[in-house]
Amino acid sequence: MLTRVFHTRLAHFAVQAERLVDPTLATRPIAVITSPAQNGTILALSSEAREEGLVQGMRVSLARKVSRIAVLLPFNASLYQKVQGMLFSRLVRFSPAVEPAGYGSFFLDMSGMTGIYRSFDRAGHLLAEDMVAQLDLIPRVGIGRNKLVSAIATRVSRDDPVLEVPHGDEPVFLAPLQSAILPVAREKPVSCALRDLNLLIVEDVQRLIMWEYPQRAVFGPFARQVTAQARGIDTSVVRPAQLGTGSDRIVERYTLPEDTNDEDRLHGAVQLLAETVGYQLRRSRRTARRVTLQVHYTDGYEHSARGRLPRNDAITVVQELVGLYRRANRRRGRVRALTVDADNLQSFAEQISLFGPRQEERQERLTQALDTIRRKHGSGGMLPASALPPGQATAPPPAPST
Repeated sequence: MLTRVFHTRLAHFAVQAERLVDPTLATRPIAVITSPAQNGTILALSSEAREEGLVQGMRVSLARKVSRIAVLLPFNASLYQKVQGMLFSRLVRFSPAVEPAGYGSFFLDMSGMTGIYRSFDRAGHLLAEDMVAQLDLIPRVGIGRNKLVSAIATRVSRDDPVLEVPHGDEPVFLAPLQSAILPVAREKPVSCALRDLNLLIVEDVQRLIMWEYPQRAVFGPFARQVTAQARGIDTSVVRPAQLGTGSDRIVERYTLPEDTNDEDRLHGAVQLLAETVGYQLRRSRRTARRVTLQVHYTDGYEHSARGRLPRNDAITVVQELVGLYRRANRRRGRVRALTVDADNLQSFAEQISLFGPRQEERQERLTQALDTIRRKHGSGGMLPASALPPGQATAPPPAPST
């Protein structure tokens, strides 16, 4: 059976979502910002806002000076989750296997659907037309043999909303694209190697990986990933979510009172985000198969790191997010905001041992005690001392806003 994976993505998702609930914004320049404070940052903007001179990462104070007519809207997580759920409900009409992959982004396993649709290209156009007609949202649809190729297709398609990569043509499709488009290029050792060796396009990488020794010498532990992605190989499968869980994700953002690179203050912010996310996971008795921590810098750059939360106790969540922060914060510049995005949520039930206490049980009892105090007195950044980095005793900053 021919494997076919669709990736549908809404460009400028936040902008489209805002215009969906407020049609008066349809032609106005709008920008979605982290915070209305002077040190807030532009996260997303419309084409009209770009024409006004606004750019992603610009400070709110400067944006107000550059354009007097641009509408600045704060990041609205509840709205975006609602729109995400609406998208999911439409997409399950085309395939029962739908995997949310971020705001406005979904993978669909369409393998075996040739008996229903005349062609995969036709199915892609029907999907795009349905979103426009029913939700007034404009998507891009990529079609490939796996998630990697279909996701890249949505990033490079321009004129036609649907781009299909024929089976077997993956290396040819990738060859002229910039090498930075490969997901593994986000890893610092890989990006440095690509830059130092002037491997500008994927075809350059494809030539290098023809010989085993050079690829291992250049990319080290990432050689296998680079080789597979440059050839369009991806063995990950579409993990379908249950109907109604298309919006199941937890997104918490914290904007620092002032831009800083003070490690104590940044660790405090990460710990408070971990406390907030962990508490929500425990309330719903879930864990996260995927959690992403993003670091937003003063100059508009963003770095991120991804992991998972197999447990939802306070210590596990804090330690995982602190580790992700250390991996993501790869620059010396000042940090303006931090974002934690936990998705692919799944049910979690703690099993109690019959043969004496375990480390996990002690963590669970401590977490329950902390949650009891938190429900009584509110969230104040209280954390177990064992979860703090060595030598740190500073209190976390005020609660984050979503």
